[in-house]
Amino acid sequence: MININFLIIFFFSIFSYSQPYSINFNEYLELSKKNKFQLIDVRTNDEFNINRLTNAINIDFYDSVFLRGFEKFNKEDNILLYCRSGRRSLLGAKILVKNGYKNIYDLKGGVISVDKSILDFTPLDD
Repeated sequence: MININFLIIFFFSIFSYSQPYSINFNEYLELSKKNKFQLIDVRTNDEFNINRLTNAINIDFYDSVFLRGFEKFNKEDNILLYCRSGRRSLLGAKILVKNGYKNIYDLKGGVISVDKSILDFTPLDD
């Protein structure tokens, strides 16, 4: 007979592994009505300096200290990562989840998938 404690531990170990949530921009807009989000642009600094989503901060996915850039956030915070096409943000989201962050979202398809008429890009004035 299999030990019931073993089964419980096994069950929770399988289902406790979290995945990042891939959402489109409209889903983000709906979620952000009820929850505070930190917007993270994971593009390069050069890309970020051209334009960005309002209130986003830049943590470059290619930076060797990428993960350290998130130390200022609580692992329970709602964090939306975005990039140009969605590849870097999804990879970055997976890294964060693997490191214990719970409410990680990536913008599915990146900013190129968003209707430009609803995007609120703001050029930097530097």
